[in-house]
Amino acid sequence: MHYVSTRSSAMQVDFEKVVLSGIAEDGGLFVPFELPLFEPQDMANWSILPYDELAYRVMSPFVGGAIPEVDLKRMLKEASSRFSHRSVAPLHQVDRNEWVLELFHGPTRSSKDFAAQLQAQLVQYFLHKRQRRAVVLGATNGDTGLAAIEAFKHCNDTVVVVLYPASGVPQNQLQHLQAVAHPNVHTFAVNGSFDECQTIVNRLFRQWPCTQHEAVSFNSSNWVSVLAQLVFYFHAVLQLGGAQRLIGFSVPAASFAEVYAGYIAQKMGLPITQMIVATNQNDALHQLFLKNHYSRLRTNKTLSPAMDLSIFSNLERFLWELYGHDDQAVSALMAAFESSGEMTIANEFWLQARMIIDSYAVSDDETLQEMTSLYRDTGYVIDPHTATGVLAARLYRRSLVAPMVTLGEISPAKSTVLLGELGIGAPAQHSPLAEQGSAQHYRIQPDDLDTIHQLLGAL
Repeated sequence: MHYVSTRSSAMQVDFEKVVLSGIAEDGGLFVPFELPLFEPQDMANWSILPYDELAYRVMSPFVGGAIPEVDLKRMLKEASSRFSHRSVAPLHQVDRNEWVLELFHGPTRSSKDFAAQLQAQLVQYFLHKRQRRAVVLGATNGDTGLAAIEAFKHCNDTVVVVLYPASGVPQNQLQHLQAVAHPNVHTFAVNGSFDECQTIVNRLFRQWPCTQHEAVSFNSSNWVSVLAQLVFYFHAVLQLGGAQRLIGFSVPAASFAEVYAGYIAQKMGLPITQMIVATNQNDALHQLFLKNHYSRLRTNKTLSPAMDLSIFSNLERFLWELYGHDDQAVSALMAAFESSGEMTIANEFWLQARMIIDSYAVSDDETLQEMTSLYRDTGYVIDPHTATGVLAARLYRRSLVAPMVTLGEISPAKSTVLLGELGIGAPAQHSPLAEQGSAQHYRIQPDDLDTIHQLLGAL
């Protein structure tokens, strides 16, 4: 298995390079040159496997010969060992043929733990092989950064650098970020939006100032994030029909990585007939699938803050698939978007995407109503992000026969204040990720790279 950039198929790298990376040198994202294809009869036999064994079946073709089988299986087992539920990602039925896939049983109670725990294992493995150190860098509006800190904070060969919007992180996640006091962790509060934080990160990766360290992204621009999320779909499909039954998914759009992962999982053989992209009022993705117009928008604060963004890096990978791996077309699209902040997909490819993908923008009022009604009718507690997906699934599912699964990406324990205001009994809140040590916290402006450069230069 080898990988290429979405903007240049001539740039070929192996899995090791993909793991120890942020973005490709040309500004694109790494993608596998080809996808493995699994036969239904083979996948049906995987339904009895524990989660880490299933992960091995799905991921091993993407790893190729870069890691011996025994080492890869050990790392996958270790990555799933910190999840508190026996099945790692249990399914909970919320209505007739409607389910929530609970992806929040990891150490920081969000789906981001899957990628972070796996990435920490892989990065450590390759750093040890190279006898190198790495800076693990990324932007967060809460959950992604906390998951990265938890996964990497005790890795001797890594330093974690987290950028987050100073006024765009929920209070409980903000308290957790500010409670981190570990010498290997540095956090930067940016006086701007999440999109501006991500722009800073991309600028750093394109002109990396710290050559003595590998530059590794903990965001979904790193292929490992997609790889981890591919397993979600195989796990759910196998539990609800052994790969013999048609199925649909609703995805709260906290990033586009989950959508892209589901899209290519279908190409790999899963019988996925529909994917619904659920957004809040920050509806850049909804406008793309509704009107074929994608634009960089000013984001608004909502009850589902992990979805308060308008720039989705994995959209580029999705375009690469839609355009039949035409790297020049993708490069031109992304250059135009970076210049103008707007994008329109060629109509034939937009219609191709719409064959499987629908979308819906959920208001805060609708979110509250869904959380309340679901609890009243079933006693099941969900957070605002999951509520957007559950409502979109109910309103826009194409088939009542095919199971519809919503990705439950964030624990309701992270919304205790809101749930209390709604009169809903909330699960116990998890404790902050506090550590003993020296705090490493900074505050910067969106155009201030000097402070980060100074930090990196002193490592």
